[in-house]
Order: sequence, then structure tokens, then C-alpha cells
Amino acid sequence: MNRFNEATLKLLNSASLVGFSGGLRFFLAFILAGIAPNLLLVIAASLIIYATYTLDRSLDNKEDEVNHKEFMGASKATGLAASGIAILVGISLFFSKQLFSPPVFPFIIGILYSRGIPVGNRSIKLKAGFGIKNLVIGITWGGMIGLVILSTGLAIAALVIGIYFGMKLFINSTIFDLKDVEGDLAAGIRTLPVVLGDKKLKYLLISICIVQHMIIAMAMMSGILVHAGVFLAYSFIVSGTVILYYSPAFESDSSWLRRKFRILAINGEPIALVALSIVLPY
Repeated sequence: MNRFNEATLKLLNSASLVGFSGGLRFFLAFILAGIAPNLLLVIAASLIIYATYTLDRSLDNKEDEVNHKEFMGASKATGLAASGIAILVGISLFFSKQLFSPPVFPFIIGILYSRGIPVGNRSIKLKAGFGIKNLVIGITWGGMIGLVILSTGLAIAALVIGIYFGMKLFINSTIFDLKDVEGDLAAGIRTLPVVLGDKKLKYLLISICIVQHMIIAMAMMSGILVHAGVFLAYSFIVSGTVILYYSPAFESDSSWLRRKFRILAINGEPIALVALSIVLPY
């Protein structure tokens, strides 16, 4: 098999934007805490996030036969090798700063998420439960961000920031599940969109969104986080718009803007917020 055929290149590139935008969330976390961003840790986080998602897509999953047909014929070994290199470099960068727990935790969860926990003749996958996968994603990345901020000694700020990003990623991962309903149904995976349906799901996510932004607003008003009205407004508007407006039908729409709406809104949010933090310092 060609290790760098078109399908393999798509596999290797599929998590690039996720890794980049994920790393920028660490950048934003530093800013919200009133700390100068550590660019080395931002790069390290990006590599670990990229590695985790590329690892998942490099392993055989029944739902991917429907959800990710573009990876058919890809060299999974090449994807695994890229994941291994990225995770080693990312962990090394964290270790060079004497930070040991933040990088190891998501990697372990990523393995459990992708391969499952062997129990007798069965394997219990974290991604198979009703909303459990989304909760795991939120706790993993929100927790990792919180642990990095905690290393600076700002315990309360770390807790608030971890909760904020954890809830944000819970919402985002659930939105991404909306487009994968067909494949998840085929694989027997009971995701939140599969079980709740569109209307109930929107009620749940908008409620989480409101609580999430109320928490961070109160933290800003009480001085736990820096006052960043632009950040708060942009984050709330983008999340609310995606929750209420996005539909899986967008993925096959004739309009390029609608086809890319989910990616531009969700993965583009931290990019826009970092840009705003430079133009309009928080």
C-alpha cells in the first residue's frame, strides 16, 4: 500500500485544523488568566490534540466506513506513526517545562476512547455511551487546559477556565456528532443526536451554553479572570448561532459557506478570538 497516497494525506491532514485551533484555546486560557501565553506549551498542546484525533482516525472503527469514506485505502500505519511522533514531541515539550500530568492524561483517555477497555470477551468503548464520549472529551481537554493554568498557581482561575472550555468542547463535539448520525446508527453507537433528536438536543445545548457563559461572566466580574467583554460576547454569539442554526443538511448544501459553516464557526472561533486579543487586548 502507498503510504502517502491521496487517502493517506487526507488522513494525516484531517486533524490539523483541530490541533491548531485546540492549541489556541490554551493561548486564550493564558490570556483569560492574565498570564503571558507560553507559546511552547501552545505548540505542545496542538501536537497532542492532533496526535489524539489522528490516532482515533487511524484505527478501524465501523462507523468510519460511513462517516469517513475519504479515508478508505489510507495507510493506517502511517497515521499511527504520525500520531506517535506528534505525541512524543508534545510530551517532551511539556516535560521540558516540568509539567508531567497535563500531556499524559489525554493520551491515556485517547487510547481508552479509541480501543476500549477489555472486559472478558467484550470491549467497552467510551465513545459508545449516551453522551459519555462528549463528556469525556470535555473533561479531557478542559481538564488539560485547567491543569496547565493550575501550574501557575492560579487555582480558582484554573477551575473556572477548565469548566468553561470543558463545556465548550462538550457542545462542539456534540455538534460534530450531528453530521455523523448515519454512521453512528450503523455502528449501534447511541450518541446524543441519535437518542434525543434535533429539538431536544438544541434545548440541552443552549442551556449548557447559557450556564457556561454565566459562569465565565461572573468570574470576570469578580476579578478571577480578566475583563474580556469581546471574548464573552463573541463566544456566546458563535456557540448560540451554531446550536440554533446548524443542520446536518449543510454538509451537502450547494453553498460552500454552508458546507463549511460548522468548521468555520467551531474551529475558527479560537482563531478569531486570538486575533481579537491582539487587535483589541483583553
